[in-house]
Amino acid sequence: MPMVKLAAMPLIAFALAALTMPLAKGIARWLGILSAPYTEAQHKERTPLMGGAAIIVAILAAMAVGRVLPLWMLLGTAALFVVGLVDDAYVLRARWKLMLQIVVVLMVLAIGPRMRLAPWPLVNAGLAGFFLLSTVNAFNLIDGLDGLAAGVGIIVAAGAAAISLLHGDARAAGQALIVAGALAGFLIYNRHPASIFMGDSGALPLGLLLGAMALHAGNLAGNSRLPRYVVPILIMLVPLLDTAIVSVSRMATGTPLSRRGLDHSHHRLLSLGLSDRRAVALVWSLAALTAACAVVLTRLPHQYLLATLPIIIAAFGVIGLFMIDLTFDVNSPGVAYDNLRGPARFILTFSYKRRMAEAALDLALIPAAYFGAFLIRLDFKINDPLMASFISSLPLVMVATYASFLIAGIYRGIWRYASVSDVIRFANGSVLAGIFVVLTSLVVPLEMSGSIAVLYVILLLNLLVASRMSFRALRRGVGLLALPDERVLIVGAGELAEAAARYLTSYRGQRLKLVGFVDDDSFTQGKLVHGRRVLGTLADLERIYQTRRFSQVLVAAEAITGDRMEQLRQFAGGHRLSVRRFTIRLNEVVPAAEAVERAKPIIAGRTAASGRVVA
Repeated sequence: MPMVKLAAMPLIAFALAALTMPLAKGIARWLGILSAPYTEAQHKERTPLMGGAAIIVAILAAMAVGRVLPLWMLLGTAALFVVGLVDDAYVLRARWKLMLQIVVVLMVLAIGPRMRLAPWPLVNAGLAGFFLLSTVNAFNLIDGLDGLAAGVGIIVAAGAAAISLLHGDARAAGQALIVAGALAGFLIYNRHPASIFMGDSGALPLGLLLGAMALHAGNLAGNSRLPRYVVPILIMLVPLLDTAIVSVSRMATGTPLSRRGLDHSHHRLLSLGLSDRRAVALVWSLAALTAACAVVLTRLPHQYLLATLPIIIAAFGVIGLFMIDLTFDVNSPGVAYDNLRGPARFILTFSYKRRMAEAALDLALIPAAYFGAFLIRLDFKINDPLMASFISSLPLVMVATYASFLIAGIYRGIWRYASVSDVIRFANGSVLAGIFVVLTSLVVPLEMSGSIAVLYVILLLNLLVASRMSFRALRRGVGLLALPDERVLIVGAGELAEAAARYLTSYRGQRLKLVGFVDDDSFTQGKLVHGRRVLGTLADLERIYQTRRFSQVLVAAEAITGDRMEQLRQFAGGHRLSVRRFTIRLNEVVPAAEAVERAKPIIAGRTAASGRVVA
């Protein structure tokens, strides 16, 4: 296909979508196909839902002009468009909507191209059908914030187009670029604050198109069989991961899967304090990262692909577990467990009580450390026989490492509360794993030298620390992007102030931003306390306020004189700031003397029962 034609087709789709969107708005208002107002997206008025009509018309028209419109794509897209339009207008029941989707997917499988996922036709069709049905619904579910689904769709289509171009399939690249162009035309009207939504009439057929393009992109890679399965999932990972997070969270809390709720990934980002635009930008960035990983994996030799894949699985697995863990910010898993029955209890038992989620993640971390140690030792020069040897020895390494983890108590901690003190446990587990692996190599033939064992211990320790500390790091990273409710200045720079800073940066009830400290001790000026700078003394409050604009003062000093406290009150009153005092107190529930008196009868009874004489 000529490059001019390849570049012209997405431009045609873009222009058609952008020019027909006002018409789609008018028709939607005339027919009354409007969304109900909902506060989570800050839309207080009814918004037209027929953006999908303009998108689909632009896609099909541009493909027809470019002569890249196969029959299965035309029929499948048109059929799901009709299903979505009826749902937008009348709201179909969930089971009828799913049944119609299954019928359309079966039709596509019958007349569309064959995907090489398995050597058996029925298994091949089953895998492809399940994936397409998943992407249809996943892309529909991610359409929850202005511009979110459109931007993710553009990135997915661009990733599929890049893979197609790299492997010489200009026709598939043209189809993907057309979808991206049409979505870009829609995004002009759908970015925050959106004046039109794509609705199910757009999300359902787009989910089918993007899923089919992702499957085709995976089949193009000739470096290994793995990309056939991994690449489609990576390209569509953001909507698929969101669906998995919501499904597991709802099952763990006993919530029906079909119920509409505010528990999608983008809603969780909003709950962490991100604005609509920043939440959308963060999800777009993640989608771009997964698409880039998919493109790279199609070009890596098989042995390097095997070594890289565990790291990718572990990284995105951590993100998924973090999002699921946010479900329990309000009610802890233990409290939820007492009120649940059936599958919900099973999930909580094995994921939180038995720590099986961490153990499952280690299925990726251990191979990543093992392969990484060999790659570094061999200067990243590895061939198929060596990789085959590594894979054959991996089960023994896994068993030895898991045994060391259990002995060292790696699974006794809780991720959301992991701290630097836990690093000692991780170090003990990593060193013990290295010893066990070396001892195993003395009994069973393993490709294990002393230098590889040391590298394995180092990499394993770093991966354990990174994964277990990830929840705190991710929460803090998202917090840096969040809009704080309060900006706090701490008075004091001692141990109490450090405890106050630790409390503020981990407090989940409010979005608080620590701007820094003030302290009259000249030795502390300019120093860092819990990562924040001591900005000056109490005499510098006015200067600090003009540059930092804090809204709350927290006194966390062991001793502060009366005149200094009065100076602080006058400053806060003049700027209408709140002043609070941070203290750590121990309150007796039962006084010590009373506890001794209550214990005497119990002690006397036990002593008498033992046959001793009590004076």
